Amino acid sequence: MPVIPAGYEIGRPRRDDLPSLPAIEIAAAALFPAEDLAPALQAESDPPSFFEQAFSAGRLWVARTLEPATPVGFAAVTLLDRQAHLQEIDVLPEHGRQGLGRALVVHVIQWARAMDFRFLTLTTFRHLAWNGPFYASFGFAEIPAPDLGPQIRISLEEDTRMGLDPSKRIAMRLELRVT
Repeated sequence: MPVIPAGYEIGRPRRDDLPSLPAIEIAAAALFPAEDLAPALQAESDPPSFFEQAFSAGRLWVARTLEPATPVGFAAVTLLDRQAHLQEIDVLPEHGRQGLGRALVVHVIQWARAMDFRFLTLTTFRHLAWNGPFYASFGFAEIPAPDLGPQIRISLEEDTRMGLDPSKRIAMRLELRVT
């Protein structure tokens, strides 16, 4: 089990948690340097349908305070190239630096292993300490360009179309089981 900071819990969201998740995503985006995150990405979140789909598929988890039980972070997984893909993870800045992000990642890793995925993948910034290096601390490694699956390649291309510098982006994977 992930080590969850005192005063918090991680679990499946309740349906009434879903409307609060876009605000968490936007607040977390404010931590990114302006030169890294296109202005539109700093002001917009994923659409409500993204959260609804992740919720319905059982691939959404929230970190919440215990009293009152209020969402302060979340992790959402999609499937890319038939593998689990950590699509989004965010924690409200005022609840950051306490281990909630780490606990959410561990929770997702445990879920992906239990679901018998070979890899857990993600795309992120390579140069920001709380991105590429953070995920490397779990054992994630850069996916060599020839090994990128078609859907991850498309995801990186979409990042570029949205205004993200492709030289700062990285696709990473964690091997969950050896075949």
